[in-house]
Amino acid sequence: MPCYEMSLIVKSLPKGSLVQTVKRVAESVLDHGGYMRKIESLGSRELPYKMKAHGRVHQRGSYFLLQFEAPATAITDINDTCIRDVDLVRRSIFKVEPPPQFQCTLSEEVKPPAYRSEVQKMIEEANKSLPINIRKKFKMNTGLDHYPFGH
Repeated sequence: MPCYEMSLIVKSLPKGSLVQTVKRVAESVLDHGGYMRKIESLGSRELPYKMKAHGRVHQRGSYFLLQFEAPATAITDINDTCIRDVDLVRRSIFKVEPPPQFQCTLSEEVKPPAYRSEVQKMIEEANKSLPINIRKKFKMNTGLDHYPFGH
């Protein structure tokens, strides 16, 4: 199952109701065959702009970040459940991509530029290609025996 991250903005609520709202969202993930990895509260603060949700205008909200794994087919169902929840102002679900694997080449990068393999490859490519004045030289192949615009 792929890993997903859901960001939530919950309307301004007392602590007990806030916990119940986040629990409802987590239970909807569990009901659709997923499991929670992490629930992180990012605090309560003023919203960057007035947001309208479920017929009300909100100026303050609590931010949450939920990490979970669920089948790809269940994401639309989870999103539909969150859309219907009247305590949520905004929600977004993102697929978490694993970080790319790379090989450390610090010993290669510490070398002076003339000794690096990448620089040597670029020098070889530059030597193989012809200079621009040799590549594009104008040839007068008109087929005329004389030049009509001069002597």
